[in-house]
Amino acid sequence: MIRIAGIQFAGHVMREKNLGKIHQYVSQAAAHGANVVCLPELSTSIYFCCETNRKHFEYAEPIPGPSTEEVAAVATRCAVTVIFPLFERTAEGQYYNTAVIISSRGELIGKYRKNSIPVSVSSDGVMIANEKAYFQPGNLGFPVFRIPEGLTVGILICYDRHFPEGARIIGLGGADILFVPTNSFTPLRKDIWEVELRAHAIANVYYVCGVNKVGVDDGGSPKRFFGTSLIVDPAGKVVARAGDADDEIIYANVDLEHLRKMRRIWPLFDDRRPDAYHPIIGR
Repeated sequence: MIRIAGIQFAGHVMREKNLGKIHQYVSQAAAHGANVVCLPELSTSIYFCCETNRKHFEYAEPIPGPSTEEVAAVATRCAVTVIFPLFERTAEGQYYNTAVIISSRGELIGKYRKNSIPVSVSSDGVMIANEKAYFQPGNLGFPVFRIPEGLTVGILICYDRHFPEGARIIGLGGADILFVPTNSFTPLRKDIWEVELRAHAIANVYYVCGVNKVGVDDGGSPKRFFGTSLIVDPAGKVVARAGDADDEIIYANVDLEHLRKMRRIWPLFDDRRPDAYHPIIGR
């Protein structure tokens, strides 16, 4: 059994405050037996996309960089692998919404860049967030990563979860679990949050761990993030769920033998018909 944890928390305008929470909660999760932990999207900052302001580019940093080095030290001390989302700045001056995987030995295993970048609007058509003002579309595809704990993992960031193609590619890559770090606050998305994650688990016969920000960012937008982080097993059953108001850590065991059994019973990948799927390939 591999024990995983999803850590939801409210953000702070100061990077150091967020890193302090990461230190605290990763240590707490490790003390409760977690081997792998996932943090919410943009975990070193507020969710700044509700306004367009050049000052927010100051949150961006290189990978590797100061924050990845600090989290690597925590991962090593606690002997856990960390899914760590942050705002990335490349040496070429490009900006991405990124999640890195830092191993329990402090090694940078790899990274995923958010592929689909949204402009969010309210039900009456008013723009409430513009991520296109900050992030370029990801250019790394939908990779999977083998981590020391014996799991193969994939990542989708927030808006990416609305597109089944990415979740399927990660399944075809052999993922045992999909991590979905998120910053979501609108009521519409809360209504479909659990449905989508359960659907990905069922359609791809893997575990899914969705980790959302919760509450209101300190020093940021007044938007309230709805939390309710959850972990789903390969049969689509919710095995852990957080509340919608407070910082919280949820836990679940990943049973690889159960996963193999489910795939024997439900051989969806064996029975696919790629020759019939041409209409979804084009624009």
